[in-house]
Amino acid sequence: MVSRFHRVAVCISFSVAACSIAACRLAGPDELVGSVHGGADRPDAAVRSGAPEEQPNAARLPTPVCGAMPPAEPSAMVDVPGGSFNMGCNSAVDGECKPDETPEHEVTLKAFRIDVTEVTRAQYYACVASGACLAPTCEWDPCGARATHPVVCVNRTDAIAYCKSQQKRLPTEAEWEKAARGATAAKFPWGNDPIDCVRANIAGCANGTEPVGSHPKGVSPYGALDMAGNVVEWVSDVYNPAYYGTAPADDPQGPAPTTQYGAYVGRGGGWNSTEEWHRASARDDYEGTYFKKTFGIRCVADTAS
Repeated sequence: MVSRFHRVAVCISFSVAACSIAACRLAGPDELVGSVHGGADRPDAAVRSGAPEEQPNAARLPTPVCGAMPPAEPSAMVDVPGGSFNMGCNSAVDGECKPDETPEHEVTLKAFRIDVTEVTRAQYYACVASGACLAPTCEWDPCGARATHPVVCVNRTDAIAYCKSQQKRLPTEAEWEKAARGATAAKFPWGNDPIDCVRANIAGCANGTEPVGSHPKGVSPYGALDMAGNVVEWVSDVYNPAYYGTAPADDPQGPAPTTQYGAYVGRGGGWNSTEEWHRASARDDYEGTYFKKTFGIRCVADTAS
């Protein structure tokens, strides 16, 4: 398998609105965001194996007591129509295609709805307060100024529980990609123009999460925000790099787990990921037990027939 080493850039000094990605330095291994199947020879393997956010039994933090419940209205949703689209990397507009993004292939989906934004800390707090969700494993400040930032440090089970509490579910990988790029097979949600800090929160911009929906110029064809940047989003599919070669054309649900491939797909790139991971076709693999500071949640719902 091709090495999936995430090269991460961190600005020495910048302004959020106008960070120059070229002026950023390469991060050290302790700052990396990446996948799990690169093997022991990965540059970050030794650090990653002991990272607290990658331990399945990471301690849950006490739930803060908010003086007043922060605003936690259910996420607005947008409709994604049924029909076909081309899934996978479009080499005609994207020179960074990776083997696991090929072959580009036609997929037909039923109509569905997807959250406009990633789940906020305030929204997740309400789920924890109700007893339906467990607290994250890092400081999350759902009561104050960061209440509208995306919740992070939640694993895949937490993401499933949250979506279920809202009578929703995690998107399949195919649903996520169609919602991100529409039927145009563009490189990014907004089209083929280059990524920057105006369109998305990526490495070298805010150096952390931002309030959801902060980048309206990065909107997807159907009206979803932050589908590139801010946090990586869990999807329901097991990761298999060769899946696109055998995936069904209608409503693919992802491959079955195997002894070789049992991790899950994360989509969308996060605030600590470089440009290549924010392309609409980019996919990466993560253990479902990970509690990453760059991982969050977006849910979908079936459209009533």
